[in-house]
Amino acid sequence: MDLRRIRYFVAVAEELHFGRAAEKVNVVQSAVSRQIKLLEEELDFTLFTRIGQKVGLTIPGEIFLPEAYAILQRADEGLERVRACARGTVGRLTIGFVDVALWATLPAILSEFRSQAPSIDLQLRQLDRIAQIEALNTSAIDIAIFPSPAPLDADICTEPFAAAPFVAVLPKQHRLAGRRDISLRELATEPFVLFPTRKRTRMLEMIVAACSGAGYMPRVTQEAEQLHTLMSLVNAGIGVTLAPKWVAENFSTGASYAYLTDPLPNYELRIAWRKAATSTNVAINQFRRVVQRMSPDLEARPFQQISALEVSEVD
Repeated sequence: MDLRRIRYFVAVAEELHFGRAAEKVNVVQSAVSRQIKLLEEELDFTLFTRIGQKVGLTIPGEIFLPEAYAILQRADEGLERVRACARGTVGRLTIGFVDVALWATLPAILSEFRSQAPSIDLQLRQLDRIAQIEALNTSAIDIAIFPSPAPLDADICTEPFAAAPFVAVLPKQHRLAGRRDISLRELATEPFVLFPTRKRTRMLEMIVAACSGAGYMPRVTQEAEQLHTLMSLVNAGIGVTLAPKWVAENFSTGASYAYLTDPLPNYELRIAWRKAATSTNVAINQFRRVVQRMSPDLEARPFQQISALEVSEVD
C-alpha cells in the first residue's frame, strides 16, 4: 500500500475539502483526487461521498481513518528507528572478548560507550581467540577483543586495544616476594599454576615460550580455566604464575608481583572487526572511537566489575 495515498486520504478526511487538502500536502488538487481514486480501487470500497462541493467520509472511510493514522505513525516510528540505527544511537553491538580484557581495560570502555549510546543493545560473549575469529567470520559477533597476533585475513581489520609487560605473580609469603625485579631462571624450580593446554590461550603459549627461553619448562602443579581462579591459587600459596601487569595490579590481595629482567614481548590485546560490517553497523566505529580516546589512560584506571551487563561465557 502506497503511504503517499494514505497521507492524502488523511489530509482530505481532516479538511473535508480536496482543494485545502492539496494545499496541505503541497500538491495540485488533481494529484490528490487521482491518488484517492487509486486508493479506493486498491481497498475495493469508497472512502468519500461527493455531493456537489460537499465532501464527507463514508462509513468504511470513518472506520479506515484511525487505521490510517496508525499506519502512518508506525511508518514514521520505523523510519526514525532506522535513521537512529544509521546514526549509531540505537541498534545492537555484540562484542567477543577474552577473560583478561576484564581486568583493566574493557569495563571502563564499556561504561563510557553505554553512557554515549544508551539505546545500543550491548551483548557480550566470552570466547577464546580462535572462537572469536570464527564468530567474526560468521557475523555472530561485531567486534572481537583477543590477544595478538592479528589474523591473516584481509577481511578482518585490527588495531591495538591494550598492552602490558608480563610480571611474576607470587604469594606474599614467597621467598622472592618483595623483590622489585627477578629473572625467569629464579622461578625454574617453582610450582606453577597455569591454564590447561586444551584452553588454547595465547597467554599460556607466551608463558611456556618465556620459560623455555630461560632454559626450562614450567612445573605445573595446578591448572585452572579462569584467570581469577589462577590468581586466587597464587594467593593461597599453591604456586606462582606470570600475568600481564594490569592483572597483577588489580589482584593484589594475598599476592605480590615482580618485574621480569628477561626481554619478553608485551602481552597485547587487539580489537578486530570485519571491514564490510562498518557500513551496516555504525556502532562498530563508534565503539572504536571510545577505545582510541581512552587507550592512553587505560593502565591508570582501577579494576571495575561489569555485573550490570549480560555476559554469555563460552570456553
